[in-house]
Amino acid sequence: MQRLPIRTHVVVAIELLAGLATLVLVALWLREPKGPYEPYLASAGAVFAVTEIYRRYEGRLFKTEGVERTPSERVRHHEALRVQFREEIDRCRAEDLRKDVIIRHVNRLDDYPNAKERPGISPWFKVGLLDTYHKGIIVGLGWHGMIDTPQGPRLADYAKGEKSEFTTMLTGEIPYDFIESMNVRGDEYYYLPHIFCHFANRGEPYERLFYAVKQDMRHGHHYWKEIASYDEVKRNGRHV
Repeated sequence: MQRLPIRTHVVVAIELLAGLATLVLVALWLREPKGPYEPYLASAGAVFAVTEIYRRYEGRLFKTEGVERTPSERVRHHEALRVQFREEIDRCRAEDLRKDVIIRHVNRLDDYPNAKERPGISPWFKVGLLDTYHKGIIVGLGWHGMIDTPQGPRLADYAKGEKSEFTTMLTGEIPYDFIESMNVRGDEYYYLPHIFCHFANRGEPYERLFYAVKQDMRHGHHYWKEIASYDEVKRNGRHV
């Protein structure tokens, strides 16, 4: 059984204490209206209001979400997802199929399929399911031309007429802890696997982003070799 994060239990406990304190102060105030209870009553009420807002809107205001599992629950969750994703990836490779999937935010399921235009990351979008790693899955976000520099690789500036020296894939790692489930068959809108994720890393589903190139290991096997992290490439581009 999934458990709420410890921070949520703490907030609920504080909220209950603030509510109880408010009731006690109100009772004392009614018995002795001239007593100095107003400041304490206002403070208890403010704490109650703040904790209630935090508990209800934590994911949207602070971009923190997800569930906590015991070590045994994590093992079972990770292994079940690993088997499911491995089977889907192997099937696509064997049948030479595209590996497109739909990433969906569990907190904004009702925004699918007609997402409203809002700042920040979309509640659902298409990526490529590339591979698994020891903590989760690797997805592809798009191809990018690169130029090698003394500082390290950076994106080619096509607007300035630059030609790329090599091509990389912007990839993201999504840990199993961020994944709630996968619907392999899709639906009437997109006949693709739907991966339901917690956008638990500052409002995104990725543990980290990096640029990689595909390395052939022969006999139908390959892996994605990291060239540079997303932040490194972004930093190198500032030297242009």
